[in-house]
Amino acid sequence: MKREQKTLTNKGFSLVELIIVVAIMAVLIGVLAPQYLRYVEKSRLQKDNTSISEFANVLKMSAAEEAIVSKLASGGEVFTFNATDGKLVTTAATADLVNEIKLSMDPDDVKLTSNTYLKGGTLPTITLSADPTTKILRVTAVGWMESQTATPTTASNPKVF
Repeated sequence: MKREQKTLTNKGFSLVELIIVVAIMAVLIGVLAPQYLRYVEKSRLQKDNTSISEFANVLKMSAAEEAIVSKLASGGEVFTFNATDGKLVTTAATADLVNEIKLSMDPDDVKLTSNTYLKGGTLPTITLSADPTTKILRVTAVGWMESQTATPTTASNPKVF
């Protein structure tokens, strides 16, 4: 008989208890959401920097052929990113270099996703050049950002790969 009475009196949580739990959850979400968004942006920036670095390494390997090095020594190649979708754009790339790049990596796969680059106003520009006398290849990036709060690199202070 006592057992039946116990189940009848246990009706669940009161309205005040539920409101307190909801209020605590709202405060936690309000405090943790900005941290989560910063973490997501930091991981996107790290992914973008890794993609740029990988592309720079592919550029070095692809441009190592003698015919391509001699073409680069006369000018240079510039690779930029599109501001609307963050895709890599080859501006004046020779067909030989593009074909060599495609053997290792599809340039269409290199895409920026972080707001630091896309909404920050400065998109990285990757330049591939070769010294005419020594034929040494150099890959530099202008607009490279190490972190969300860093200022982008400039032409006088490029990131060298």
